[in-house]
Amino acid sequence: MTTETQLMLTPDQKNMIFENMSDGVMTVDADGIITYFNSACANIFEITDPSDIIGMSFSSCFMANKKNRAFNRLFDGCINNNERPEKVNVRYRSGDITKHINIAISLIHPEDTSLSGIEVFPGMIILIEDTTDKFTLRQHEHDCAYIFAGLIICTSLFLFAWSLLRFTLHIYLRSSTYTFIIECITFALFLEIVFMTSFSMRDIGLVPKLSTLKKNCLETLIIAAVTCSLLLLSKVFLNFIGIRIKPYFIGGSFHGAYVYIFTSFVQEFLARGVIQTSVKYLMRVKYQKTFGIILTSLLFSLMHIPLGFYFMSGAMLLSLALGYIYERHGNIWGCVFLHWCCGYLGMCLYF
Repeated sequence: MTTETQLMLTPDQKNMIFENMSDGVMTVDADGIITYFNSACANIFEITDPSDIIGMSFSSCFMANKKNRAFNRLFDGCINNNERPEKVNVRYRSGDITKHINIAISLIHPEDTSLSGIEVFPGMIILIEDTTDKFTLRQHEHDCAYIFAGLIICTSLFLFAWSLLRFTLHIYLRSSTYTFIIECITFALFLEIVFMTSFSMRDIGLVPKLSTLKKNCLETLIIAAVTCSLLLLSKVFLNFIGIRIKPYFIGGSFHGAYVYIFTSFVQEFLARGVIQTSVKYLMRVKYQKTFGIILTSLLFSLMHIPLGFYFMSGAMLLSLALGYIYERHGNIWGCVFLHWCCGYLGMCLYF
């Protein structure tokens, strides 16, 4: 920049340029004191008033957390060793916030040219770009790729084994055996999520939001009461017109109902926490939630194909309804309860 151009920009104009930048700008003098801090920088570090930072030590404000090893090492080398680092992406944690930021540091050349050869810290200008959203998206794509690979492998092996037993070896397994296989697949995927992905327990629907918990519980109970009533009325109506699907009105047992609680949890974690969550994160398109519900229900019903077409169709309809409930509530617990009471009652009445 020429001297003539510099004279054309007043301090207020320079400040306006920095304030309108989307990247954070911070300046630190030779004593390590923050002399400028724009609004974008305050938003990145979630600081309410930038003026509270100006005049404070950079080290005490941003280098106190020892967990930020890469961040601290970068600025420690710059301040203490007068190093000129390249632009680098680091993770920064402060309290409950975790950010991924691109940092570019420029050392300020001293105005006194006689001091230019002295190896002392001259101050610095820091440009900061918040890349948290980009990093999160890339991480979720990586996580979903792992999950889908595991899901496709498990589902393919499941259907291959069923086809081999049923059509080649003519071995007919009990429905409880197929249910147990699905539970094993779910447990394997749970281990994959815990040890190979960055998904939190809230991401996969295991931790509900306390602010909406009461509302969700009430809504779940109402839906369960209405659905169970409709199932009973439909069975009464079919018996009345002479259509008997089973030789008795209702089947099942208390032991079966007790065991089905665990089955409902496992299947809802697989369908909603694993498949639907992964599809939603991957499909960045219009109506992504709707596509997630439909694709999840198709795959979930396909895993019930050994139990017959009608059972598979019932699983499809139930999965569509529970997928919608999952998107409303943001956790699987309401879906688990509805799956248990409505699903088990439906099996007792019709299967």
